[in-house]
Amino acid sequence: MSVDLDRLMRQYRECARHVWNTYFQPLQDGWHEFIGVEQALLSGLVLEQAGIDSTRKSLEYIQGLRVRPVIPPMGYLDVFLAPARVPEDRVTRWRQGVLKPGEVDLRFLCFFDWAGMNDPQDYRYVRARVLATGQPELEGCDVLLEFQAVSFERV
Repeated sequence: MSVDLDRLMRQYRECARHVWNTYFQPLQDGWHEFIGVEQALLSGLVLEQAGIDSTRKSLEYIQGLRVRPVIPPMGYLDVFLAPARVPEDRVTRWRQGVLKPGEVDLRFLCFFDWAGMNDPQDYRYVRARVLATGQPELEGCDVLLEFQAVSFERV
């Protein structure tokens, strides 16, 4: 099955942004109701269309959806890094880092924005789990990459 995953992910991102910003963001604690809607949108608009297994638990990566960073000519890509494990205080602490050319295996977790939980979202970033890389400082981390700096492929 040949599908354009980049196109499907663009459509999903735009749909999820619109649905959140228009219908759920104005609700009191709308994020709580939106979680299931967002998962259903991803499943229906991307995973089912691409023949990718859609079963996963919250904050688990999607095994069959690889994120490919597009390294610019300067030779590295600025990213944000955080441990994949949620700390006891449940506060994710992001730090700046760089992604260099070379083999890296990233799997899609979600779209991300720095906005607060009840604020409008732009989904500027792709959050991905690092499964393997030649950069030891990235092992076991989640990374945030700008949406324009990635492509997607089925594994």
